[in-house]
Amino acid sequence: MQFIYKERSLKRFTRFPRREQALILYADQEIQSYSATRQAPHGLRIKLLLTVGSDKIFEARASQSIRIIWAERGEQASFLLVGLHDEVRRYLRSLR
Repeated sequence: MQFIYKERSLKRFTRFPRREQALILYADQEIQSYSATRQAPHGLRIKLLLTVGSDKIFEARASQSIRIIWAERGEQASFLLVGLHDEVRRYLRSLR
C-alpha cells in the first residue's frame, strides 16, 4: 500500500511536543501494519468512521486525546489530519 501525508497533517504534527510526536510516529507505524494485515493492536482503537464514495475514512488514537484520520482508496492511504479530539470532530463535520 502507498502512504501519502497531506500537508495539513504534517503541519499539525510539527506543532506537537516531541514526546507526543513520538506517540504519533509509533501509531503511524501501527496503522501501516494494520493496512497490511488488517489486525489492529487494541490500543489504537481503529474505527471506520464513514465511507465517502470509494474512500473509507478511519480514525486511530495515538493517545487518549490525539487522533489520526486517514482515508483509504484501493492501494492508497492518505493521512488527512493529526489533532486533538475536538479538531478531528470539526474536520469530520466539514466532510459531511
